[in-house]
Amino acid sequence: MLKTYKIYYRFILKYKWQFILFNVFLLVLGVSESIQPYFYRLIIDTIPSQNWSKLLLILLLYVAVRVTKLIFDLLTYFVGDMVLLSAAKDARAAVFHQIQELDFAFHLSKSTGSMISAIKRGDGAFFEFWHTVNINAVRAIIGFIVMIVMVSTVRWDIVFVLVGGMVLTLFVSFFLLKYNLVTRKAFNREEDHISATIVDNLINYETVKLFGKEDQEYSRLQGQFHSWLSALWRFANSFRLIDIVVGVIGNLTFLAATLLGWYQLKQGLISTGEYIMILGFISSFYYRMFDFIYNLRKLAKFHADLTKYFSVFHFKTLVKDPLKPTNLKQVKGEIVFDHVHFSYPEGKEHALHDVNLKIKPGQSIALVGHSGAGKTTVVKLLLRFYDPDKGRILLDKIDIRHFSKSQLRSFIGVVPQDPILFNESIAYNIGYAAETTDPKLIEYAARMANLDHFIGTLPHGYDTLVGERGVRLSGGQKQRLAIARMILANPQIIIFDEATSQLDSESEKLIQDALWKVSRHKTVIIIAHRLSTVVGVDHIVVMDEGKIIEAGKHVDLLKQNGVYAKFWRLQTEGKLTSATKF
Repeated sequence: MLKTYKIYYRFILKYKWQFILFNVFLLVLGVSESIQPYFYRLIIDTIPSQNWSKLLLILLLYVAVRVTKLIFDLLTYFVGDMVLLSAAKDARAAVFHQIQELDFAFHLSKSTGSMISAIKRGDGAFFEFWHTVNINAVRAIIGFIVMIVMVSTVRWDIVFVLVGGMVLTLFVSFFLLKYNLVTRKAFNREEDHISATIVDNLINYETVKLFGKEDQEYSRLQGQFHSWLSALWRFANSFRLIDIVVGVIGNLTFLAATLLGWYQLKQGLISTGEYIMILGFISSFYYRMFDFIYNLRKLAKFHADLTKYFSVFHFKTLVKDPLKPTNLKQVKGEIVFDHVHFSYPEGKEHALHDVNLKIKPGQSIALVGHSGAGKTTVVKLLLRFYDPDKGRILLDKIDIRHFSKSQLRSFIGVVPQDPILFNESIAYNIGYAAETTDPKLIEYAARMANLDHFIGTLPHGYDTLVGERGVRLSGGQKQRLAIARMILANPQIIIFDEATSQLDSESEKLIQDALWKVSRHKTVIIIAHRLSTVVGVDHIVVMDEGKIIEAGKHVDLLKQNGVYAKFWRLQTEGKLTSATKF
């Protein structure tokens, strides 16, 4: 619990002096609004004496206190917002930054819908927690202190009744709020499941449409609503339980205090003005006490939401930047895998086993093998999505762990098999890696990627929005856009992950010609299933079960009559099935 509040106030206290000023204003506000019943006593006790000048002075002081309350009410919220709005912005930015910094493995294990739901609730809770704790709760505490001080000037026995009722209320509320927090966490889990299902459906709507599974998806969501509704009822009923228990204790305490005051008034132990003052303080306080308890029960909700919101700060980045990274403006592109072993965290063991591989500057190599053989793992380790369990990877004779991740990846351009695009314009996506909006450069890259003719047919041209994840483009169009993006980045090392797999034969030939042009004098790694695309590379590496089992030029591998030669014959003879495809 304290970890959550520590993180919260870390953002608040970045604006320390504004926060101190806010609390000064809040103190004046709390006292000026809580002290007002005291004037009831002065007014009532002064009237019988018919001292009209004294009564006028009391009335003017009363008005002055009310005006003070109004002024400091405005000042408190104005200065408070100066702190809150800036801190909330900082918190949201910090959560976003932390999510960006976390490892590839973290993102693979998280549901997008669940994360969006948690962030949305947490951001709202950041604001509500401020008003609940730093304003409403503090005002209630100030009111309680003022009431105790003022009532104690009249009767201590009434003070004991009020304090006893308050202590009992807080004691019972502790257990009720603890139960409320448990039900809130359970409901949050169900809400995250619902959100994850909805987002998953929206992302994969095309698959739903292709198979006509709209009714199935609706039924799936309806089925999840059973546990969601059950959790929501338990959460809602926990509030009703608090209302009943706190309401009974509070009203019994109020009744006891007023009856005790009535008896003392009857016995002449207190004046009429003092009795009215006590009633005024008790009435205003119990309104604030109920508000305080209500805020406490909301606090349980906000605590659960903030804990989930800030939970990203508890995840550790496993692939870390060095304290003093090596800084190079450019690299030659020599890559060495030196006895590299790797198993995925909570995933496939021995994804790579004792891999030794040397790629010379400007050399082109192809990684071929069955799906799951380790080809993509090689690339992920080179990009430092993960670090090897054993061994090391060198770039220009420097361990890649000595580079910052951002600089290392700036040397490498990747054209993935299934490119993911931002829901922005075509121009934005092409210029993204190079951080450029220069139309000439963007158009040049589009021409090199054989994309310019297609863009010319669009009404909005380069300003056309591609949709979420690029859904408005075909698979081939997305790949060509990814190629244009890589061309503009102009890296020294280029990785093609089946970059032409979704193109027709004519476009494939044009793209391959363009790729070899931009790849001249660069280190090139090709992950290939279609062996016809790798015939011209300098070196072919055949992988199986995380090991390198064959390596050499195309002609040499055919002469060896091994695994590569077998699959080459199957592909060229048209006998390759999905089960035997690289």
